[in-house]
Amino acid sequence: MRPEDGAGTLTRKGWAFVVPLFFASGAVSLVYQILWMKELGLLFGNTAQATATTLAAFFLGLALGGWVGGGLAARSDRPLRLYGLLELGIAASALLYFGLFAAYTGIFPALFRTFGDRPLLLVLVKFGLGVLVLAPAAFFMGTTLPVLGQHVVRRRERLGRAGAALYAVNTLGAAAGAYLAGFHLPRLVGYDRTYALAILMNVVLGTLAILVGRRERLASGALPGEAPQRAPAAVASSDVAGAAMEAAGAAEAITPARIRSLAALTGFVTLALEVLWTHMFAQVLHNSVYTFSIILITFLLALAAGSGLAHLLSRRGASGAATVCVLLAAGGILAGLTPNLFGALTGGLRYLGAGQGWGAYQRQVFLLAAEALFLPTLLLGTVFPYLLKLSEASVRSPGRTIGNLVAVNTAAAIVGSLAAGFLLLGTVGLWAGIRVIGAVALLGIPLAAAGAAWARGLPLLPLAVVFLGLAVSPLGRPPLVQVDAGNERVLRVWEGSAGVVAVVQDPEGLRIKVDNHYGLGGSASEEYERRQGLLPLLLHPDPKEIFYLGLGTGITASAALATDADRITVCELVPDAITAAREYFGPYTAGLFGDPRVRLLGEDGRTFLRATDERFDVIVSDLFVPWKAGVGGLYTREHFQAVRDHLKPGGVFAQWLPLFQLSREEFDIIAHTLNSVFPQVTLWRGDLNVPTPIVALIARSARTPFDPEAVKLRLSRTPDPLVLIQYDETPDRLLDSFLLGYCGNVGAERARFAGAPVNTDDRPRIEYLAPVTQRRALSGAGGWLVREPLLELFDQLRELPPDRDPYLVRLTDEERTYPQVAYLIYKIKVERALEHMQAADDARRELEELLGRR
Repeated sequence: MRPEDGAGTLTRKGWAFVVPLFFASGAVSLVYQILWMKELGLLFGNTAQATATTLAAFFLGLALGGWVGGGLAARSDRPLRLYGLLELGIAASALLYFGLFAAYTGIFPALFRTFGDRPLLLVLVKFGLGVLVLAPAAFFMGTTLPVLGQHVVRRRERLGRAGAALYAVNTLGAAAGAYLAGFHLPRLVGYDRTYALAILMNVVLGTLAILVGRRERLASGALPGEAPQRAPAAVASSDVAGAAMEAAGAAEAITPARIRSLAALTGFVTLALEVLWTHMFAQVLHNSVYTFSIILITFLLALAAGSGLAHLLSRRGASGAATVCVLLAAGGILAGLTPNLFGALTGGLRYLGAGQGWGAYQRQVFLLAAEALFLPTLLLGTVFPYLLKLSEASVRSPGRTIGNLVAVNTAAAIVGSLAAGFLLLGTVGLWAGIRVIGAVALLGIPLAAAGAAWARGLPLLPLAVVFLGLAVSPLGRPPLVQVDAGNERVLRVWEGSAGVVAVVQDPEGLRIKVDNHYGLGGSASEEYERRQGLLPLLLHPDPKEIFYLGLGTGITASAALATDADRITVCELVPDAITAAREYFGPYTAGLFGDPRVRLLGEDGRTFLRATDERFDVIVSDLFVPWKAGVGGLYTREHFQAVRDHLKPGGVFAQWLPLFQLSREEFDIIAHTLNSVFPQVTLWRGDLNVPTPIVALIARSARTPFDPEAVKLRLSRTPDPLVLIQYDETPDRLLDSFLLGYCGNVGAERARFAGAPVNTDDRPRIEYLAPVTQRRALSGAGGWLVREPLLELFDQLRELPPDRDPYLVRLTDEERTYPQVAYLIYKIKVERALEHMQAADDARRELEELLGRR
């Protein structure tokens, strides 16, 4: 994109300053956007509605900024200096964000309690808060492109070339910002310091622009923003028409009204496709913070390449209307075909990257994203910057023209993202929704076709009709849920903004799957799921108010029905999962969905706990996939503090952990983080499985010893003792069977975990570490806390003898041996699985000796 030389154009030296300036500005803007989405997700909840309202608030600020920025640019004779002031405005309003966010963190609980039972009003409240928090900085960001466009475009016929080049540079910078914020900065320095770096960068960019532009003054006769001297109406009209013919390079011009309509259309289409394609990729990826960043980066690189193509087309003087028709036709058709292409590339939505390490997995995701969406995004992304070329005929001010088009494009993008996420996914579904948007792109052809181009564009219109027909028909659709055809069948599927939920039947029973590869439990694991719900309740003397964070199948929460609880509250992030559990898992949940004591909330459990004023006797946090984006927030100190603050005196908190999805490093981080909030933390087994063990970290806000009499009483009232850990040589006494679950006192051994960092909202270590660990383990390099690493952890906890464990002080000598019995049982299983038969025999003899001594 070589800048033009000559009279009335920006010099090479000027471009050499502007290009890195606007590249850095684009990078900083995306850093802000990613940080804001993360922070407001923590405040409002990681629901699809919260994400959509945050994104809409951000884009609304950009649209207003573009509109106002165009007017400011038209009246400025020192646009580069004005640009510098606007960059400083971004920095100032970003600083204001800290204060506003802190204030809204304080008042949001009251707003949530007021509007929480009215979901639509709560969404409007979140949107209003998002606008007030994000709009100031987003507004200033939106003003920068039209103002800098006023600086670089010195001649009317350079609007297309220079404007497209500027847009490409800024978008390329945005991709760099998405990479830095998505992969490195939060992990290395934390969100707060990343935010501070972004503010500092705005100050540097603004100061540089002011210093360089302080002597700039565009002469009124040379500025396109200045109106030329008035001529008679007929002459002026003739001059404009002549300029239109010359600028467009063809005998066909598109009116300004149609250009604005096309700008709106492309904004609607591109953002709607981004939303839908993100859901498409969620069906085959592990959906961590990294994979979503990869998709965003690829999308932005394609848009930048589209701007580069628009620059080249502008330089070559291509026929405007015909070019737009071809771009819309090719882009719309390719976008509509992405479901089929994606299904073929992924082998019918198979999980991507099985057996691959972290580096190879990233490369494969980038390659898949490039193959599936790069070309249609490039073609559709070419249209908007190319519209600047078509606007040359009527331009009076380059800044105003750019600003108006940006405003229209961004405002329509809001509508497109909301329509895709909340209308299309819930009505026609993912695959049909993508085809509908492809057809919408084709409907832009009549807007572009004019004069002679109409004859060439008219034959393309039937394609839109065909695509609309295919969109609502099952013809040619790839499968939505990947199953083993011989052993599994899909009973029902729900598509919504929170993901694709399916109930699948296999020879072992029913399962709920979200986005193809995430299991929410099933009937085959009924015993284990009920144990997760019951064990924490048995450790409380009289639980009346119980809270479950996560519903899944509902089996875990149904364990509370066997108690004398007054109220059982369950939060589930995915609303369709509630529907699936209610319709298919009623026989396994003991009447959970009809019990008047039960309250089911389709809400982010973390948000509910931070917003409600209710307090509970027991809080149970379900098993969650640690590397999934957003889940890391359930392991932070801030979340654990909210849990502690909502426990009644003597309350119990249980955090279940899938050790087959965690490394020892991650376990130590979670244990240390929990230790930093609660004075007492103990470790309990959920089972004795070797390949897929689960454990619970049980925390209390006060140091309370184990009460065997209270537990015996609770056990005597338990109608289903099979939820306890069973072993062939265990006596029939329920308390002994219950004690098989105790692993050790993590709180008393807190020094052992003190070397691990604390996981916080600012430094979300689990969210960034877990995906890397997962890929390392799946590639065969090890990493999960199972077998030998888990035995090592148990060995370390055994260094505190049971007779010195303050938690076991009330047990008899015989009762204190049962944690050791469970350890030996697990050790025998592990050594046999590893084919260490001598070690297994030694452990067997030790177990027999221990059992024989009692």
